[in-house]
Amino acid sequence: MHSPLISFNSSAFRAVPGEDQNTHPGVFGHALAVWLADELEDHGLVTRGVISEDFGWCIPIVTSAHRTYVACASADDSCTAWKVFVFSEGGLLARLVGRDSRSRDIDTTFSKVSTVLARSPSVRGLAVTPT
Repeated sequence: MHSPLISFNSSAFRAVPGEDQNTHPGVFGHALAVWLADELEDHGLVTRGVISEDFGWCIPIVTSAHRTYVACASADDSCTAWKVFVFSEGGLLARLVGRDSRSRDIDTTFSKVSTVLARSPSVRGLAVTPT
């Protein structure tokens, strides 16, 4: 389960040489994820640092019954075009008993991510693509 995709441009998030060794070659976003994690903490979310995945950099968000993440990655082998989305895993037992809160947590996190990005003077061309 995941949110719509947010895409934007910014030259504020510099790639560090070799950071894509932790992701697919040409996929960057560590600086964006670190910055966004700090901003989300300022907006009331509890994060658990930044981790790498093959598709980009993820910010684990502390939620109630499952794992929720904000995924950050460069777009098109660029270091100025970015994409971000929120996704959630787990919650099988909650789904079985009809208490799945993943969509609520995704919506809450997505709203805060959208607000942070929209308010940043370094973000240009913010667009949301429904999935």
